[in-house]
Amino acid sequence: MLLRPSASRTTIAAPPTTVRFAAVGLGWVTTHRHIPWLGRTAGAQLVGVVDRRAERVDSVRARLNLPHGAVSSSADEVPWLDDIDAVTIGTSPATHHAVASGFLRRGKDVLLEKPLTMTIQESRDLLALASRNERVLGVVHNFQFARSVRRALRMLERGSLGSLREVWGLQLSNPRRRLPDWYEELPLGLFYDESPHFFYLMRRFLGDGIAVGDAAVVHRSGRQTPISIGAQLTGGVVPGRIDMHFEAPVSEWHLMVVGSRRLAIIDIFRDILVTLPNDGEHSARDILRTSAEAGVRHLVGAVTSGVLHASGRLAYGNDEVLRRFVGSCRNRADPASMSGKDGAAVVALQHAVLKMA
Repeated sequence: MLLRPSASRTTIAAPPTTVRFAAVGLGWVTTHRHIPWLGRTAGAQLVGVVDRRAERVDSVRARLNLPHGAVSSSADEVPWLDDIDAVTIGTSPATHHAVASGFLRRGKDVLLEKPLTMTIQESRDLLALASRNERVLGVVHNFQFARSVRRALRMLERGSLGSLREVWGLQLSNPRRRLPDWYEELPLGLFYDESPHFFYLMRRFLGDGIAVGDAAVVHRSGRQTPISIGAQLTGGVVPGRIDMHFEAPVSEWHLMVVGSRRLAIIDIFRDILVTLPNDGEHSARDILRTSAEAGVRHLVGAVTSGVLHASGRLAYGNDEVLRRFVGSCRNRADPASMSGKDGAAVVALQHAVLKMA
């Protein structure tokens, strides 16, 4: 969120052509998403890293030959702040408000990993702080920019899917997959860390005015993460629904965009889009046609995504996140569809589910 300076105030100089970054919090998301795509984004330069663990700082700094490193969890303890313009923050969600506040107060633009904050009030605090300090605040809502999602959005805009009937998000999560060690400390555990992806995707397809109309939670005794959560979304152009299951034998994330002419199935983990035609009377011929089309489209998508993954170019939308954020640092405008306001709206949807739970 930005507030344009009035004529009577001193105008803050725009950042240089190259936006100098520090990466804060050297966990998996920073080292596998933020840092690699910073290195591939025109106009971005990573000059330093910050983490509470000295071994992480030393390892990443040496591997990338960076000029700066700091063992810290606070902007006030980073001695080389004058050498950077912006930060990416990939620390645990419980620390987002404190860490982001420190860098905003010190005049740095902030790109914050989702979820934006732990509470609605913390989101408001960050928005107000970014406005007062005339800083850019963005949030990593990356899957909306993935290849498969962007293709589905284009098809919807062109009318190729027909009239939109419903959007349904389905997550199956195997508890044995790689997970952060702090997720059980969050409200409803893994739900709070992962549901932002589905909420911002729903906002892209259904509109910004969506609300949680109803939610049901099946709890597991002794754990924050429930067995499952289902939420009905209202207020958009059509209904939406999210179903998340946290004790499945496989890990799959899918978004189904139901049109009158075609069904678009987005395989989020693999970045694959499969579309199927209206199968009419559902005759044997119709079933064979849709089965063959589904198989061919998924195979082609798997090969394409596999090649990109093997070559380190499967971005899951992180390339566009960094491109937009760097552009916003230059032109002093909110990054479209991933601003602090967007992050705060998603936090509000999460807390609507918490309240019903």
